[in-house]
Amino acid sequence: MLLKKLERDSTLGPLDAFESVGVACFIKMTTAPRDLFLFCVLAAFGSGCTTGTASTVPVSQSSTGVPALTDTVFLSSDVWQTTPIGLFELYGVGGSSTPTRLTFCTNCQALSATPSLDRNRVALRRVVADTNRDGKLDEFDTTSLILVDLARKIEGPFLPDGWTTSSADWSSDGTFLIHTSSPNGGAEDLYQIDANAQNNSALIATPTVRERNGRVDTAISRIVYERIDGTGVGKAEIWIWLSSTNQVKITDGGTVGAALANSYYLVGSDANPDYSPDGTNIVFRRLTSNAVNRGAWDIMTVPGVGGAAKVLVSGSQYRSAPDWSKDGIVFAEGNLTTGGIDVVVVDPTTGGRRVIQSLGRGYSAISPRWINGISK
Repeated sequence: MLLKKLERDSTLGPLDAFESVGVACFIKMTTAPRDLFLFCVLAAFGSGCTTGTASTVPVSQSSTGVPALTDTVFLSSDVWQTTPIGLFELYGVGGSSTPTRLTFCTNCQALSATPSLDRNRVALRRVVADTNRDGKLDEFDTTSLILVDLARKIEGPFLPDGWTTSSADWSSDGTFLIHTSSPNGGAEDLYQIDANAQNNSALIATPTVRERNGRVDTAISRIVYERIDGTGVGKAEIWIWLSSTNQVKITDGGTVGAALANSYYLVGSDANPDYSPDGTNIVFRRLTSNAVNRGAWDIMTVPGVGGAAKVLVSGSQYRSAPDWSKDGIVFAEGNLTTGGIDVVVVDPTTGGRRVIQSLGRGYSAISPRWINGISK
Protein backbone atom coordinates (compact mmCIF):
# COMPACT_ATOMS: atom_id res chain seq x y z
CA MET A 1 0.00 0.00 0.00
CA LEU A 2 1.04 3.57 -0.57
CA LEU A 3 0.81 4.34 3.15
CA LYS A 4 3.20 1.47 3.90
CA LYS A 5 5.74 3.06 1.57
CA LEU A 6 5.35 6.36 3.38
CA GLU A 7 5.88 4.71 6.77
CA ARG A 8 8.91 2.84 5.48
CA ASP A 9 10.56 5.95 4.07
CA SER A 10 9.97 8.25 7.04
CA THR A 11 8.24 8.42 10.39
CA LEU A 12 7.89 12.18 10.18
CA GLY A 13 4.39 13.59 10.68
CA PRO A 14 2.76 16.52 8.86
CA LEU A 15 3.52 20.10 9.74
CA ASP A 16 1.29 21.56 12.41
CA ALA A 17 -0.12 25.05 12.72
CA PHE A 18 2.98 26.36 14.50
CA GLU A 19 5.53 25.26 11.93
CA SER A 20 6.82 26.87 8.78
CA VAL A 21 5.20 25.92 5.49
CA GLY A 22 6.55 24.32 2.40
CA VAL A 23 10.17 23.83 3.38
CA ALA A 24 12.24 21.48 5.50
CA CYS A 25 15.92 20.70 5.93
CA PHE A 26 17.06 17.23 4.97
CA ILE A 27 16.83 15.55 8.37
CA LYS A 28 15.01 12.29 9.06
CA MET A 29 13.13 11.77 12.31
CA THR A 30 14.88 8.42 12.67
CA THR A 31 18.24 10.20 13.05
CA ALA A 32 17.34 13.51 14.69
CA PRO A 33 15.05 14.56 17.55
CA ARG A 34 11.89 16.45 16.65
CA ASP A 35 13.06 19.60 18.46
CA LEU A 36 16.04 19.76 16.12
CA PHE A 37 13.75 19.22 13.17
CA LEU A 38 11.51 22.09 14.30
CA PHE A 39 14.53 24.32 14.66
CA CYS A 40 15.60 23.42 11.14
CA VAL A 41 12.14 24.08 9.70
CA LEU A 42 11.94 27.47 11.35
CA ALA A 43 15.47 28.28 10.20
CA ALA A 44 14.33 27.50 6.69
CA PHE A 45 12.50 30.83 6.68
CA GLY A 46 15.85 32.30 5.76
CA SER A 47 17.57 29.48 3.93
CA GLY A 48 14.68 28.12 1.87
CA CYS A 49 15.83 24.50 1.66
CA THR A 50 13.49 21.90 0.23
CA THR A 51 13.69 18.15 -0.44
CA GLY A 52 17.32 18.24 0.59
CA THR A 53 18.27 20.76 -2.10
CA ALA A 54 18.80 24.46 -1.42
CA SER A 55 16.27 26.57 -3.28
CA THR A 56 16.85 30.05 -4.64
CA VAL A 57 13.25 30.89 -3.71
CA PRO A 58 13.09 31.55 0.06
CA VAL A 59 10.02 31.23 2.21
CA SER A 60 8.27 34.55 1.90
CA GLN A 61 5.27 36.63 2.79
CA SER A 62 2.45 36.64 0.25
CA SER A 63 -0.73 38.60 -0.33
CA THR A 64 -3.62 36.24 0.31
CA GLY A 65 -7.17 36.08 1.59
CA VAL A 66 -9.11 33.22 3.18
CA PRO A 67 -12.24 31.50 1.85
CA ALA A 68 -15.55 32.80 3.14
CA LEU A 69 -17.12 30.45 5.67
CA THR A 70 -19.78 29.52 3.12
CA ASP A 71 -17.42 29.00 0.16
CA THR A 72 -17.34 25.39 -0.99
CA VAL A 73 -15.03 25.26 -4.04
CA PHE A 74 -11.57 26.54 -4.97
CA LEU A 75 -11.37 27.87 -8.52
CA SER A 76 -8.76 29.50 -10.77
CA SER A 77 -10.20 32.40 -12.78
CA ASP A 78 -9.47 35.78 -14.37
CA VAL A 79 -12.67 37.30 -12.96
CA TRP A 80 -10.62 39.74 -10.86
CA GLN A 81 -10.13 41.96 -13.93
CA THR A 82 -12.75 44.40 -15.25
CA THR A 83 -12.28 42.73 -18.66
CA PRO A 84 -11.11 39.14 -19.23
CA ILE A 85 -7.36 38.81 -19.85
CA GLY A 86 -6.70 35.16 -19.05
CA LEU A 87 -4.43 35.66 -16.03
CA PHE A 88 -5.81 33.50 -13.23
CA GLU A 89 -5.92 34.00 -9.48
CA LEU A 90 -7.28 31.57 -6.89
CA TYR A 91 -10.85 32.09 -5.67
CA GLY A 92 -13.33 30.59 -3.26
CA VAL A 93 -16.82 30.24 -4.74
CA GLY A 94 -20.21 28.82 -3.87
CA GLY A 95 -20.93 30.95 -0.86
CA SER A 96 -22.43 34.00 -2.55
CA SER A 97 -22.83 35.66 -5.94
CA THR A 98 -19.39 37.27 -5.53
CA PRO A 99 -16.29 35.03 -5.65
CA THR A 100 -13.78 35.44 -2.83
CA ARG A 101 -10.35 36.36 -4.18
CA LEU A 102 -7.64 34.42 -2.33
CA THR A 103 -4.35 35.24 -4.10
CA PHE A 104 -2.86 38.50 -5.37
CA CYS A 105 0.16 37.99 -7.62
CA THR A 106 1.14 40.44 -10.37
CA ASN A 107 1.66 38.81 -13.78
CA CYS A 108 1.23 35.28 -12.42
CA GLN A 109 -0.91 32.30 -13.31
CA ALA A 110 -2.53 30.36 -10.45
CA LEU A 111 -3.36 27.17 -12.37
CA SER A 112 -4.80 24.97 -9.62
CA ALA A 113 -4.86 24.41 -5.87
CA THR A 114 -5.38 21.26 -3.85
CA PRO A 115 -6.54 21.70 -0.25
CA SER A 116 -4.90 20.20 2.82
CA LEU A 117 -6.89 19.09 5.86
CA ASP A 118 -6.90 22.77 6.78
CA ARG A 119 -8.98 24.75 4.26
CA ASN A 120 -6.59 27.68 4.63
CA ARG A 121 -3.49 25.76 3.45
CA VAL A 122 -3.22 24.74 -0.20
CA ALA A 123 -0.67 23.25 -2.58
CA LEU A 124 -0.73 25.77 -5.41
CA ARG A 125 0.56 25.40 -8.96
CA ARG A 126 1.81 28.76 -10.18
CA VAL A 127 3.54 30.12 -13.30
CA VAL A 128 5.55 33.32 -12.84
CA ALA A 129 7.63 33.52 -16.03
CA ASP A 130 7.25 32.87 -19.76
CA THR A 131 10.00 30.25 -19.75
CA ASN A 132 9.29 28.99 -23.27
CA ARG A 133 9.05 32.55 -24.66
CA ASP A 134 5.77 32.10 -26.51
CA GLY A 135 4.18 35.23 -25.07
CA LYS A 136 1.87 33.35 -22.67
CA LEU A 137 1.90 32.06 -19.11
CA ASP A 138 0.46 28.55 -19.23
CA GLU A 139 1.00 24.81 -18.66
CA PHE A 140 3.88 24.81 -21.15
CA ASP A 141 5.95 27.09 -18.91
CA THR A 142 7.76 25.99 -15.77
CA THR A 143 5.04 25.53 -13.16
CA SER A 144 6.09 25.69 -9.52
CA LEU A 145 4.45 23.70 -6.73
CA ILE A 146 4.25 25.80 -3.57
CA LEU A 147 2.57 25.48 -0.20
CA VAL A 148 0.54 28.59 0.60
CA ASP A 149 -0.89 29.33 4.02
CA LEU A 150 -3.71 31.68 3.08
CA ALA A 151 -4.43 32.72 6.67
CA ARG A 152 -0.82 33.38 7.71
CA LYS A 153 0.03 35.00 4.35
CA ILE A 154 3.16 32.94 3.83
CA GLU A 155 4.38 30.52 1.18
CA GLY A 156 7.31 28.26 0.36
CA PRO A 157 8.39 25.82 -2.36
CA PHE A 158 7.79 22.08 -2.31
CA LEU A 159 10.38 21.35 -5.01
CA PRO A 160 13.75 22.79 -6.05
CA ASP A 161 14.12 25.37 -8.80
CA GLY A 162 13.73 23.97 -12.29
CA TRP A 163 11.06 21.40 -11.47
CA THR A 164 7.72 21.76 -13.25
CA THR A 165 4.48 20.23 -11.96
CA SER A 166 1.30 19.38 -13.87
CA SER A 167 -0.77 18.16 -10.89
CA ALA A 168 -0.77 17.56 -7.15
CA ASP A 169 -3.13 15.80 -4.74
CA TRP A 170 -3.03 15.49 -0.96
CA SER A 171 -3.47 12.14 0.79
CA SER A 172 -6.64 11.80 2.87
CA ASP A 173 -4.64 11.77 6.13
CA GLY A 174 -2.75 14.93 5.17
CA THR A 175 0.72 13.41 5.56
CA PHE A 176 1.90 13.50 1.96
CA LEU A 177 1.09 14.53 -1.60
CA ILE A 178 1.37 12.75 -4.90
CA HIS A 179 2.36 14.92 -7.83
CA THR A 180 3.18 14.57 -11.53
CA SER A 181 6.32 16.53 -12.23
CA SER A 182 9.57 16.75 -14.16
CA PRO A 183 12.91 17.97 -12.79
CA ASN A 184 14.11 19.14 -16.21
CA GLY A 185 11.11 20.05 -18.35
CA GLY A 186 10.77 16.58 -19.87
CA ALA A 187 7.88 14.14 -19.62
CA GLU A 188 6.25 14.12 -16.18
CA ASP A 189 6.53 11.13 -13.84
CA LEU A 190 4.48 10.24 -10.78
CA TYR A 191 6.03 11.20 -7.43
CA GLN A 192 5.25 11.16 -3.72
CA ILE A 193 6.45 13.84 -1.28
CA ASP A 194 5.91 14.34 2.45
CA ALA A 195 3.70 17.23 3.54
CA ASN A 196 6.79 19.04 4.88
CA ALA A 197 8.56 18.78 1.49
CA GLN A 198 10.88 15.92 2.48
CA ASN A 199 11.43 12.55 0.83
CA ASN A 200 10.46 13.31 -2.74
CA SER A 201 10.54 9.96 -4.52
CA ALA A 202 9.44 8.63 -7.90
CA LEU A 203 6.62 6.08 -8.02
CA ILE A 204 6.92 5.75 -11.82
CA ALA A 205 9.96 6.71 -13.90
CA THR A 206 9.24 6.53 -17.65
CA PRO A 207 11.21 9.11 -19.65
CA THR A 208 9.23 8.50 -22.88
CA VAL A 209 5.73 8.44 -21.32
CA ARG A 210 3.79 11.28 -19.72
CA GLU A 211 2.02 10.57 -16.42
CA ARG A 212 -0.28 13.48 -15.54
CA ASN A 213 -3.11 14.52 -13.24
CA GLY A 214 -2.75 11.87 -10.56
CA ARG A 215 -5.26 11.48 -7.71
CA VAL A 216 -4.97 9.18 -4.70
CA ASP A 217 -8.00 7.33 -3.34
CA THR A 218 -9.30 7.94 0.19
CA ALA A 219 -8.00 4.56 1.39
CA ILE A 220 -4.46 5.56 0.27
CA SER A 221 -4.07 2.32 -1.68
CA ARG A 222 -4.29 3.36 -5.36
CA ILE A 223 -3.56 6.29 -7.61
CA VAL A 224 -5.54 7.09 -10.76
CA TYR A 225 -3.78 9.13 -13.43
CA GLU A 226 -3.73 9.87 -17.13
CA ARG A 227 -1.04 8.42 -19.36
CA ILE A 228 0.13 9.66 -22.76
CA ASP A 229 2.56 7.45 -24.67
CA GLY A 230 5.36 9.63 -25.98
CA THR A 231 6.62 13.03 -24.92
CA GLY A 232 4.48 15.18 -27.21
CA VAL A 233 0.83 15.42 -28.17
CA GLY A 234 -1.00 12.10 -27.90
CA LYS A 235 -4.13 10.24 -26.88
CA ALA A 236 -4.48 10.15 -23.09
CA GLU A 237 -5.85 7.09 -21.28
CA ILE A 238 -6.82 6.53 -17.65
CA TRP A 239 -4.56 4.19 -15.68
CA ILE A 240 -4.33 2.95 -12.08
CA TRP A 241 -1.10 2.78 -10.07
CA LEU A 242 -1.08 -0.18 -7.68
CA SER A 243 2.69 -0.38 -7.21
CA SER A 244 5.82 0.70 -9.02
CA THR A 245 5.71 -2.57 -10.97
CA ASN A 246 1.95 -2.84 -11.41
CA GLN A 247 -0.11 -0.30 -13.39
CA VAL A 248 -3.43 -1.13 -15.04
CA LYS A 249 -5.19 0.60 -17.94
CA ILE A 250 -8.82 1.54 -17.16
CA THR A 251 -9.98 3.34 -20.34
CA ASP A 252 -9.02 3.31 -24.02
CA GLY A 253 -10.39 6.76 -24.83
CA GLY A 254 -12.65 7.70 -27.71
CA THR A 255 -12.16 7.90 -31.47
CA VAL A 256 -8.84 9.57 -32.23
CA GLY A 257 -9.00 12.96 -33.92
CA ALA A 258 -6.96 16.11 -34.39
CA ALA A 259 -4.88 17.80 -31.75
CA LEU A 260 -6.38 20.37 -29.38
CA ALA A 261 -4.47 23.64 -29.61
CA ASN A 262 -2.28 24.59 -26.64
CA SER A 263 -2.53 21.15 -25.06
CA TYR A 264 -0.97 17.71 -25.06
CA TYR A 265 -4.26 16.08 -26.14
CA LEU A 266 -5.62 14.53 -29.29
CA VAL A 267 -9.40 14.33 -29.68
CA GLY A 268 -10.45 11.07 -28.04
CA SER A 269 -8.28 11.62 -24.96
CA ASP A 270 -9.45 10.68 -21.48
CA ALA A 271 -8.06 13.06 -18.87
CA ASN A 272 -8.26 14.46 -15.32
CA PRO A 273 -9.55 11.42 -13.39
CA ASP A 274 -10.69 11.47 -9.76
CA TYR A 275 -12.01 8.80 -7.38
CA SER A 276 -15.49 8.74 -5.91
CA PRO A 277 -15.49 9.15 -2.11
CA ASP A 278 -15.86 5.38 -1.62
CA GLY A 279 -13.24 4.58 -4.25
CA THR A 280 -15.50 2.34 -6.32
CA ASN A 281 -15.81 4.64 -9.34
CA ILE A 282 -13.76 7.18 -11.26
CA VAL A 283 -14.89 10.38 -12.93
CA PHE A 284 -12.93 11.82 -15.87
CA ARG A 285 -13.44 13.99 -18.93
CA ARG A 286 -13.17 12.92 -22.60
CA LEU A 287 -12.18 15.29 -25.40
CA THR A 288 -14.81 14.97 -28.13
CA SER A 289 -13.99 17.93 -30.38
CA ASN A 290 -11.44 20.68 -30.88
CA ALA A 291 -14.00 22.94 -32.59
CA VAL A 292 -14.67 25.07 -29.49
CA ASN A 293 -12.26 27.13 -27.42
CA ARG A 294 -10.28 24.82 -25.06
CA GLY A 295 -12.12 21.85 -26.55
CA ALA A 296 -15.48 20.18 -26.03
CA TRP A 297 -15.36 17.63 -23.22
CA ASP A 298 -17.83 15.06 -21.90
CA ILE A 299 -17.89 14.22 -18.20
CA MET A 300 -17.86 10.43 -17.76
CA THR A 301 -17.57 7.77 -15.07
CA VAL A 302 -16.09 4.27 -15.08
CA PRO A 303 -15.86 1.53 -12.40
CA GLY A 304 -12.64 1.72 -10.43
CA VAL A 305 -11.66 -1.76 -11.62
CA GLY A 306 -12.37 -0.92 -15.26
CA GLY A 307 -15.33 -1.70 -17.47
CA ALA A 308 -17.84 0.22 -19.53
CA ALA A 309 -17.61 4.00 -19.21
CA LYS A 310 -20.83 6.01 -18.90
CA VAL A 311 -21.49 9.56 -20.08
CA LEU A 312 -22.71 11.77 -17.24
CA VAL A 313 -22.72 15.15 -19.03
CA SER A 314 -22.39 15.69 -22.79
CA GLY A 315 -22.67 18.41 -25.42
CA SER A 316 -20.38 20.59 -27.49
CA GLN A 317 -19.15 22.76 -24.62
CA TYR A 318 -15.94 23.30 -22.74
CA ARG A 319 -15.86 21.44 -19.42
CA SER A 320 -12.97 21.56 -16.99
CA ALA A 321 -11.39 18.79 -14.98
CA PRO A 322 -13.99 17.34 -12.57
CA ASP A 323 -13.63 16.86 -8.80
CA TRP A 324 -15.71 14.35 -6.80
CA SER A 325 -16.74 14.57 -3.15
CA LYS A 326 -19.76 13.58 -1.07
CA ASP A 327 -21.38 16.82 -2.26
CA GLY A 328 -21.28 15.75 -5.91
CA ILE A 329 -19.08 16.18 -8.98
CA VAL A 330 -18.02 19.76 -9.64
CA PHE A 331 -16.63 21.20 -12.89
CA ALA A 332 -16.60 24.46 -14.83
CA GLU A 333 -18.74 24.55 -17.98
CA GLY A 334 -19.06 27.04 -20.82
CA ASN A 335 -22.46 28.77 -20.88
CA LEU A 336 -23.62 28.94 -24.49
CA THR A 337 -26.27 31.57 -23.69
CA THR A 338 -24.22 34.11 -21.76
CA GLY A 339 -20.83 33.46 -23.30
CA GLY A 340 -19.47 33.12 -19.76
CA ILE A 341 -18.77 30.10 -17.62
CA ASP A 342 -20.67 28.33 -14.85
CA VAL A 343 -19.41 26.26 -11.94
CA VAL A 344 -21.71 23.24 -11.96
CA VAL A 345 -22.35 20.45 -9.45
CA VAL A 346 -23.90 17.21 -10.73
CA ASP A 347 -25.38 14.42 -8.62
CA PRO A 348 -23.69 11.27 -10.00
CA THR A 349 -26.69 9.09 -9.10
CA THR A 350 -29.60 11.15 -10.40
CA GLY A 351 -27.84 13.41 -12.90
CA GLY A 352 -29.43 16.43 -11.22
CA ARG A 353 -27.41 19.61 -11.57
CA ARG A 354 -27.11 22.98 -9.91
CA VAL A 355 -25.03 26.05 -10.71
CA ILE A 356 -23.12 27.39 -7.72
CA GLN A 357 -21.36 30.26 -9.53
CA SER A 358 -21.76 32.06 -12.85
CA LEU A 359 -19.04 34.22 -14.39
CA GLY A 360 -19.77 36.81 -17.07
CA ARG A 361 -19.11 36.83 -20.80
CA GLY A 362 -15.54 36.11 -21.79
CA TYR A 363 -14.26 35.14 -18.36
CA SER A 364 -12.51 31.81 -17.84
CA ALA A 365 -12.42 29.30 -15.00
CA ILE A 366 -10.42 26.10 -14.56
CA SER A 367 -9.53 23.50 -11.94
CA PRO A 368 -12.43 23.60 -9.46
CA ARG A 369 -11.67 21.63 -6.28
CA TRP A 370 -13.96 21.09 -3.32
CA ILE A 371 -12.60 22.99 -0.34
CA ASN A 372 -13.40 19.92 1.75
CA GLY A 373 -11.25 18.15 -0.89
CA ILE A 374 -9.18 15.43 0.76
CA SER A 375 -11.80 14.66 3.39
CA LYS A 376 -14.17 13.78 0.50
